[in-house]
Amino acid sequence: MKKILLAISALSAALFSTAANADISVGGSMTAAYVDAEGNADAHIGGAISFSMSTTTDGGVTISAGGSISNDNDATGNNTAATGLTALTFGFANGSITVANDVAVPNGTGLVGELVAHADSNRVTHTNDVAINVDDGSGISGTTTLGDMTITATHFYDGTAGTKGHTDSVSDGTISGSGISITMPLGDMSLTASSAETDENGVNYASTGAALTMTMGGGSLGVGFESTSNDTTGAATEGEAYSVTYSTTMGTAAVAIGYTGFDAGTTASGGTSSKTDVTLSQSLGGGASVFAEMSSLTGAGAAAPTNTTSETVIAIGTSVSF
Repeated sequence: MKKILLAISALSAALFSTAANADISVGGSMTAAYVDAEGNADAHIGGAISFSMSTTTDGGVTISAGGSISNDNDATGNNTAATGLTALTFGFANGSITVANDVAVPNGTGLVGELVAHADSNRVTHTNDVAINVDDGSGISGTTTLGDMTITATHFYDGTAGTKGHTDSVSDGTISGSGISITMPLGDMSLTASSAETDENGVNYASTGAALTMTMGGGSLGVGFESTSNDTTGAATEGEAYSVTYSTTMGTAAVAIGYTGFDAGTTASGGTSSKTDVTLSQSLGGGASVFAEMSSLTGAGAAAPTNTTSETVIAIGTSVSF
């Protein structure tokens, strides 16, 4: 055992002693949750150990990357995987550029009322989500500031439907997309607006959204609008969504409620549906907290409940950051 420890110490010195300007940090988190869809109950247990690395060149450019060993804490079963190490970010005085095999164009900006992380498991299928089909792929993203505005532009050149981590094909990717997002203050309020368009083998999808946040009544109020369109006639996800959220504190607990109304697709009743989310979190100190969530989905865009799915889902659990 002593020889092993000495070998590890020597290896660490060889790897890191000459990197005087490099920073390597390690963090971790775990979550345990009980999720109930009106009798169909699951346990979600998972977390991640995250590694972040950065260094600074002689010219003052900061270069950073990261990775993690994770087990999805929003699903059942053990699906441990190594993730990350797929992006390099170059930081400059007035912004940054990220080159990665998984960058996303901005969409869903206006869906401010969608709050839950666990209470959407075993919920009925929602057929008229206002969304574009594929929003990410291998590409590049850049962020800069212009006065009080923060501007982010993204382009991916190789997206693949239904997958994360793409094939990095620059010249013959079958799905591509571009988008821009702008955030700016408006007095005591903050406005974020975004627009994106993708091309899937000649079928074009577009997304436009905006969110406005403001202080109100001892809390924060957010309102949003999201609109999508595409070339496919009668697509269920083409339409508009209106969303609102309010967050505040009750004692030392953080409480939030969100509502989103959807009007999309071509169903007989207009493709309308609504989603209501409620979250509560109480810090226990030391990086630990307990939480509760509830999500309810109803309307023409919500599938009929079954013996394994429900319109209303609740979740309770604990989360710890190390």
